[in-house]
Amino acid sequence: MSVRCRARTAKPGCTRDVQSWKASKVTFDPTACGLLASAHLASASGRPVQAYSFLMPRRFLRGSYLSLSLTVVALACGVAMVCAIDLANAAVLRAFVEVVDAMSGRAALLVRAGEGGLFPEEVADAVGRVPGVELAVPVVEASAFAGDASGETLVVQGVDITNDEALRVYQTRDAEGLELADPLVVLSQPDSVILTRAFAGRRGLAVGDAVFLVTPGGRQRFTVRGLLDPQGVARVYGGNLVVMDLFAAERVFTHPRSINRVDVVIRHGQDVRAVGEAIRAVLPSGLDVQTPAERKLDLDRLVRSLQVLLQAVMLVGLVAAFLIAFGRLSTVFEARAWQLGILRAVGVRPRVVWRELVKESLLLGAAGVALGLPLGIGLAHVLLPAMAVTTALNCKLIAPQASLGIRAPSLVMAVSLGLVAAVAAAAGPAWRATRVDPARVLGQRGVELPDASRVWPWLLRALAGVGIAAALVLQATQHSAAWGLVATALIAVGLVLAARPVLYLVGPLMAALALVTGPTGRFATAVLGRNPRRSALTVAMLGVGLGTVLWFWTVAESFERTLAEALTNAWRADLAITSSHVLSGYVEAPLARGLLAELASVPGVAAVAGNRIIDWHHAGASIAINALDPAYLRDPGFGSWPLEEGKFAEVWPRVLRGEAVTVSRSFAVNLDVRVGDDLTIDAPSGPLTLPVAGIVTDFLSARGTIEMSRDVYQRFWQDEQVTFVLVRLAPGAERDAVRAAIARTLGKQYDLRVLTPAELVSHYRGEVRRAFAGVDLLRVLVSVVVLIGMADSLTAGVAERTRELGSLRALGVRPRTVRRMVLLEAVLLRTVGLALALVGGLGLGVLWVRATFAYLLGWVVQLYIPYRQVLDVSLTTIVVCLVAALLPAYRAASLEPAVALRHE
Repeated sequence: MSVRCRARTAKPGCTRDVQSWKASKVTFDPTACGLLASAHLASASGRPVQAYSFLMPRRFLRGSYLSLSLTVVALACGVAMVCAIDLANAAVLRAFVEVVDAMSGRAALLVRAGEGGLFPEEVADAVGRVPGVELAVPVVEASAFAGDASGETLVVQGVDITNDEALRVYQTRDAEGLELADPLVVLSQPDSVILTRAFAGRRGLAVGDAVFLVTPGGRQRFTVRGLLDPQGVARVYGGNLVVMDLFAAERVFTHPRSINRVDVVIRHGQDVRAVGEAIRAVLPSGLDVQTPAERKLDLDRLVRSLQVLLQAVMLVGLVAAFLIAFGRLSTVFEARAWQLGILRAVGVRPRVVWRELVKESLLLGAAGVALGLPLGIGLAHVLLPAMAVTTALNCKLIAPQASLGIRAPSLVMAVSLGLVAAVAAAAGPAWRATRVDPARVLGQRGVELPDASRVWPWLLRALAGVGIAAALVLQATQHSAAWGLVATALIAVGLVLAARPVLYLVGPLMAALALVTGPTGRFATAVLGRNPRRSALTVAMLGVGLGTVLWFWTVAESFERTLAEALTNAWRADLAITSSHVLSGYVEAPLARGLLAELASVPGVAAVAGNRIIDWHHAGASIAINALDPAYLRDPGFGSWPLEEGKFAEVWPRVLRGEAVTVSRSFAVNLDVRVGDDLTIDAPSGPLTLPVAGIVTDFLSARGTIEMSRDVYQRFWQDEQVTFVLVRLAPGAERDAVRAAIARTLGKQYDLRVLTPAELVSHYRGEVRRAFAGVDLLRVLVSVVVLIGMADSLTAGVAERTRELGSLRALGVRPRTVRRMVLLEAVLLRTVGLALALVGGLGLGVLWVRATFAYLLGWVVQLYIPYRQVLDVSLTTIVVCLVAALLPAYRAASLEPAVALRHE
């Protein structure tokens, strides 16, 4: 149907456009009539196209819902990732902060010696005499484990039961909901414990019942003397709390009159900071005072560093969705370019057309947001447990029971980023579509619109290259993770910008391939050359998406293999024995020193060495101390930590004599320590100053580890417990027989795990995989987005070439040849995209392993290329691309020539 339509008033600048349109004598479909009618009616009524009206965008979208559905799904996936990660991050942080609040109760200040270091009760008396202090409560904080098959972790809080004010600090109450009426009953029975209603209810326990708990001294029987209502401290860790009298807790977990925390309540009206400084003045070396708020701030810093890594994955998913939307909208706008040219010819201004196209993308973004928000909330529920475990492992904390809360800021951020991504994806294609000469559009229908400028893309590529180089230099000189993150973002942008030049570079290779594959290959390569923009966007999406997967796999593989190599060298004994319970993160619960003598008495055991691992506060943050048994240092048969700097024959004898320490590479990098430097540690018994004799590979703490003789550690920390024990067997002893004997005689009493060193190394490799479990799930989501993007790109290509494919079918080309052509196009795009992903992903992996990972989280690891995973990605990508291409390929092959030739 031919339509003649003239604008009521034409702009002076549009005369040439009108003449070009008239000369073309265009015939167009009812959709164009509707659009022209909308513009004409608005003009005839004297009203311009309304800025806030969605009439024209809805007319544009009419009939395109199915073809744009994958774009909406891709945007929904991006929104879901943003929403899920932010909700889960907030829930995990909130759970850890609530534990700090509940455990401190009304206390305004906390006195501690590192992370659980022991100090005398007299410190609490000295703190209580400081002006402005109302109450100084001595506390023993420890961990025990349920003596049944569950092995649940319980937090032990030892306080003075006779001190009514001390109990009120934590809001503890008995089964009747009243304060403990007769605490002397608890005092007279050292085996007394008070449980929470939640824990007792799960096991059917009542006051007077017996309960078995696993402590450092082994499995012990206790009696329930009271129950706590779910308030105050009783709310933490899902009710897994045990309250004991201070004296009984000291007997079981520390030493007589030795505590590890003082909770301070200050008088009303007193300045917390001033009182804290006064307390700090009376504290001995190695002890510090901080507010719960400062404690929460330290926790926030630990958790935030890990969350930045997860947010990077989140943004990659959103970028992939943006690229899909950009490519799809470019195709849609170009297919509609002749309609847009007619609108311009009848007097509609370019900025009005641009605005209407952007509003169309806003509708798509709104649909993606509407689908993505509920999907994100559901995904957050799935991610939350994995992220809580990942955070606990990285920060060496007990994983709390985190509950998901729907936060308005998270939803607003997801909505905003989703809409911004949709609008940004449309802005460029819409601008290009509205600025092409209508006559040129009408004469080149079905061909990509030309670029407005060839200079700007190359200028952007140059700026990205300069930016990447500058960010890398600044990261290297300032040792800042922020510049590493900037470099990461710019590399992702660089991958997108490099896609089109890469297609040009591989053009000769594609031509050579066409000679091998015959006409099918020539058609497939011709399509890529005819639509370079869409092909480049598909390649860019593959490069960014798959590059992200390879990036994180490189980091995970490097971490796991570096850890395994270090532990294999450090543990060369015949057996390794630890508690079967984890105290915090991945560190096992401590065991009593008496276990060493009992193990040595087992027939077939030649020697034992017990090492102690603790976290300690040094230079403003947490580090680890690895106290090595003198037997371990004397006998190389037990193993030795890999020495990176220092002479083996000199380092370990000095450490054995207590004359020096070694530090991990992470410690040396993060604290700028070198071999020969003097290191001063504020120990509970006074400052300990020793030189650094060597640098080793050790993974006990992200910030770093100090290794010293356990004799020195016991003298300065007054701690005789061990974390794990290495066992060497006598000549001729059967390892399996000795292992069974240890499990039979001591395993049940201490709840031991008796493993070979290889099995223990395998266990820790599993812990690394658990730590990366949340990222693994996000990698799957990124792969899904890539699948959607590939399917969307090929579907758009088939729809755009309907008439061309119909012509081929009319000329006698068989359906299977058409099908192979589409599949070959998918394989070509996948190959180029995978090549870009290998360069970008492995490049990012090298950047992060060499620098950014250490500056962000503290870990210093060796680089290992994940060759097996690269092969997996390559094969998976082939399958994904072929699956994504199947439906478009079969659709193309099933086209009826007569129908296809009439397609507009």
